[in-house]
Amino acid sequence: MTLESDLNFSIADIEQLEDALHRAMLSGDTDALQEYLDDSLISIDPFGRKLNKQENLDFHRACILKLDRFDLLERSVRIMENAAAVSWSGKLSGTYYGESFSEKLAYSRVWSLHDGRWTVILIHATRITM
Repeated sequence: MTLESDLNFSIADIEQLEDALHRAMLSGDTDALQEYLDDSLISIDPFGRKLNKQENLDFHRACILKLDRFDLLERSVRIMENAAAVSWSGKLSGTYYGESFSEKLAYSRVWSLHDGRWTVILIHATRITM
């Protein structure tokens, strides 16, 4: 599935978008991230910091956040009219502000279909400590 879509979409379509977004994050492809993230994005990182789209992109451009590995442990997708909610957990490793990390994280993302295009409007991440 591409970012462009009609109203006939499935869970598999959203999973393909999620996989493409993960690949862009791993490779630091800010051009792709620019396309996936909505201009009105609200993003909450695992430390509770609120980031907008530009700040999120800057994190990747400046290598403040650089992912080396992403192992998906679980994912669920809920389809709504013109939107999809995705929740997933995974093991991520890389560097954040120059410090190495390897963490289990849980993410929630909301994808919105607007003018025939899918973009992420909300991201929330939290550390899994249990």
